[in-house]
Amino acid sequence: MDRPQVMTLDVVDTGWRRRWTDAEKQRIIEESFAAPRQVAATARRHGMSRSLLTTWRRLHRQDLLSRAGTPAPGFASVTLAPDPPPTPAPRFPVVDCGRVEIVLRNDR
Repeated sequence: MDRPQVMTLDVVDTGWRRRWTDAEKQRIIEESFAAPRQVAATARRHGMSRSLLTTWRRLHRQDLLSRAGTPAPGFASVTLAPDPPPTPAPRFPVVDCGRVEIVLRNDR
């Protein structure tokens, strides 16, 4: 063997990680909200992943909601009403369509 026992390894590239300023992030987020289905196109244009842009958009929405004093979206409370009294059987069979009635706080 003519190779030395110890070899050196030179690190040429330490990775590719960009640092975004808050102003750049804001501009990119606003650009992605400009039209429907713009997340992938905007991410491609700026050389970033869709998941990063989606995360920024989610954080932006949460920040806007918390600043506006509106509670963040969550689960709604559900109240089950008692079953109505049985009615006489109709002449023709009725097919149950499995409907669920949801009443909101504003009585809609």
